[in-house]
Amino acid sequence: MNRSLLRAMAVCGVLLFSACEKPKPEAPPVVVSYTTAIQKDVVATDEWVGLLDGYQNANIQAQVTGYLLTQNYKEGSAVKKGDVLFTIDPRPFQAALAQAQANYAQAVAQAQLLQITLQRQAQLYQTKVISQQQYDTSYQDTQAGIAAAAAAQAQMQAAQVNLDYCTLTAPFDGIAGVAQAQIGDLVGPGGKTAILTQLSQVDPMKMNFSITEAQYLKASKLLATLQEKNPDDLKSLLKLRLADGSEYPEGGKFDFVNRQINTSTGTIQITALFPNANSVLRPGLFARVTAPVEQLKNAILVPQASTVELQGNYFVKVLGPDDTVKPVPVKLGPIDGQLQVVQGALKAGDKVLVGGTEKAAPGSKVIAQPYVAPAASPAPQAAK
Repeated sequence: MNRSLLRAMAVCGVLLFSACEKPKPEAPPVVVSYTTAIQKDVVATDEWVGLLDGYQNANIQAQVTGYLLTQNYKEGSAVKKGDVLFTIDPRPFQAALAQAQANYAQAVAQAQLLQITLQRQAQLYQTKVISQQQYDTSYQDTQAGIAAAAAAQAQMQAAQVNLDYCTLTAPFDGIAGVAQAQIGDLVGPGGKTAILTQLSQVDPMKMNFSITEAQYLKASKLLATLQEKNPDDLKSLLKLRLADGSEYPEGGKFDFVNRQINTSTGTIQITALFPNANSVLRPGLFARVTAPVEQLKNAILVPQASTVELQGNYFVKVLGPDDTVKPVPVKLGPIDGQLQVVQGALKAGDKVLVGGTEKAAPGSKVIAQPYVAPAASPAPQAAK
């Protein structure tokens, strides 16, 4: 068989195979959902971890040495200002007060006698019956007697103070902690049982957290703007998220900013106040506080689901006039509810993909439908 015949047979085979092969059908367009980018003013917020503390905290401490006689409160209970928390055996201090009162009375009597004597000495001195030295001696004795009476009065007052220290009362409304001493223990200043318990005022509660210098400068400008527009906006400006992930229902307000920047960390301490009428918040709890830091004018917002991340860069997919997909690079800003602030070439009114984003390749034509946000789940009903 010659070569010409073989070539002819090969060409015929290729033509027959080509005639038998069916053309592949084109893939149908991907169905996607879209929404339009919106433009509005946004108050940017940030979140920090902070520590809750009582509005006031006090160590209930023994100021005199004695035996603990009674504990008059239940540990962990709420107490009112002036409520008796502990009593120390007052008998030694009552005796000391009685002795001081007697000494004071004696000193007063002695001073009065010296004053009467001085009056007589003055008359005798005027008539030249006694000498100048005798009169001066009487005068100095009288002054010493008056000073002794004053010293005795001070000792009596000190004895009264020590007796009052035997009754330890709450300096303010709050919650009293665990007792650090038991009835019968010898307590007193400087010892292990000097602090008998601790008291904290828990309504309102303090939230202490630190922010950077840049955040402080931005927030101060925003607060000044809000103060000018509507001071009531500052009353519940802060939100609190507890350790279990739940959001505290009451909003908080700024209390004070510390006097200076911490040069070691570059931060400044902020203290906020949160109402706590039901005493859910307690000192020592860690929580996250959300606060406004900046006001963004004419910000562009898209649903959070429309942003796509690739190797640390973010973009959104935009629908062109002919329903073709075009990626637009963006930088992410703060979150506003379910929306994401983005910065870049995206404009208000652009159609951004929300559903089916991962299937829509750049440059492909898609079938676009308006995006419908899912309805919120109904609240669970209590079992009957």
